[in-house]
Amino acid sequence: MRPVLARAAVMLAAALCLAGCFYSQDELIGWRAAHTPIRAGEWIHTPTHPDGSEWGGYAWRGDIRNQRRRLTSRDANFPHEGLRFRRLHEDIYIAQFPGQAGYGYGVAFVYERGTMVSYHMPDCTAMSEAVREEAGVETDDDGFCRIRDLDHLESVIRAYLDARAGELVIDGVYRRVG
Repeated sequence: MRPVLARAAVMLAAALCLAGCFYSQDELIGWRAAHTPIRAGEWIHTPTHPDGSEWGGYAWRGDIRNQRRRLTSRDANFPHEGLRFRRLHEDIYIAQFPGQAGYGYGVAFVYERGTMVSYHMPDCTAMSEAVREEAGVETDDDGFCRIRDLDHLESVIRAYLDARAGELVIDGVYRRVG
């Protein structure tokens, strides 16, 4: 992979983690609550532009494994090291990823029997104040929404998906290639 693409992928992943996301101080999707919807093997990761179109090529390629129900890779610059999934409904999953000050949460859509995953990084400020209030979500001074526990996480992500139906932009795609 070209160094420019590697740097761009790392910057994109960091930017996504900073975009008004849902977070918790503690891990909410532990080993027992986690699901493993994707198959181990060689994968490519393609971030997308804000309009939803994919980049011209992939930004990362490497081997992904499930270790203790966490995604892991020995290959450098894996953008979602330590990610865990929790099934929300059929092929829709909550994705939990570790951050510097806790854990962030996204939405993953798993296709083709676990060989393709697209993801969306929710922006809690994109929910109306009424929807946030009904879901019991409070926005902190930085625009982040703190999640209390696993039940709260599931209900908030459901409310977010209902409120944003038809308006989600896919932030990236993983495809199994081997």
